[in-house]
Amino acid sequence: MVRVYRGQNGAGSTPGAFLLSLLLTVPLMAQPSAAVGSQPGSAAAGRALFLGAVRFQNGGPACSACHSVAGLAFPEGGTMGPDLTRVYSKMGPEGLNSALETLFFPAMTPLFRYRPLTSDERRDLAALFESVDRQQPASPTPAVGGISLAGFFILIAVTGVAGRHRVRSVRRALLARARVRTAVSP
Repeated sequence: MVRVYRGQNGAGSTPGAFLLSLLLTVPLMAQPSAAVGSQPGSAAAGRALFLGAVRFQNGGPACSACHSVAGLAFPEGGTMGPDLTRVYSKMGPEGLNSALETLFFPAMTPLFRYRPLTSDERRDLAALFESVDRQQPASPTPAVGGISLAGFFILIAVTGVAGRHRVRSVRRALLARARVRTAVSP
């Protein structure tokens, strides 16, 4: 018998889905704990927490697994969750603190229900969001375009090298058939 759990949005999930999400966060839990020698409310400490360079004290996954903010190099940051570059100006300091305290979002509640952020972690992340609020969101378009263009030229080169004799051999076969037909017909 499989027991189905109902989330906040009414969608069901099996215990296997929960275990899969837990297994995906295990590598993040193996990182050293947050002992950055900075003051609470530091954007640098918030960036380290966001990227997962420093582990959350209660073991939650790094924000960059799903989210992105301006100033991250490609391909840092995830695309599953929304870009958080403008979250500080949208919510304000009180709203952002409340959101970071409860993390009451359908996808985040199962991950952080038993691993809440500490007050220092909330201040560090809020300082990061305040510092990136005025920056332009990072766009992966130039990097993706460059990679695609390079892949296209590599494909053209491989096709040219692999098929360079094929055109000649097909042409010869067609010419030979045409000669045989013209020689045979009166």
